Amino acid sequence: MAVGHDMQSRCGQLLISHPNFPKQSPFSKSLIYIYQDDSVNGSVGVVLNKASRTSVSMLCEQNQIMFGDTQPMMYMGGPVNTSSLLILHTDDWASSNTANAGGRLRISSDNHMFLKLGQGNVPIYWRAFFGFASWTPGQLQTELDNSMWLTADADEHIIYDYSGDKQWNKALELCSQQTIDYFF
Repeated sequence: MAVGHDMQSRCGQLLISHPNFPKQSPFSKSLIYIYQDDSVNGSVGVVLNKASRTSVSMLCEQNQIMFGDTQPMMYMGGPVNTSSLLILHTDDWASSNTANAGGRLRISSDNHMFLKLGQGNVPIYWRAFFGFASWTPGQLQTELDNSMWLTADADEHIIYDYSGDKQWNKALELCSQQTIDYFF
């Protein structure tokens, strides 16, 4: 855990809204993957567990891209720049604008990524988002100090295999287990 000015990067960590988070907040029962965290630019992540009503195939169809699989949904990555499109994915894949997102994960955001997916060029695991969540330098640490959020080391199983409240609950379990493991 970061203390004082020794800020260690939270890149690659899960940010889990505290169970006592205000219910009226858009971040109530949210699970966020932090993919950028530094003292100059602040923190940036995507909300993993808030599916939109738009499937990836519907989005692709609007852009004249063939995408046969109707199952994957677009997720509401956060309130910032909701017209931007991002894909959080495993490091076995890249597009023209792909950056390290911590651990073995990458984040992509460009005009070619959905075209590649539509052609069958897909990463092992991925999830697509509208927008992202961000904090100014020091803002996230203040929120953590005020017990608004819990953190856990990312787990690909939780990131890709669940959504909604079940995903948030799995992350709470992971946080509890990692906390117990840390002390014992």
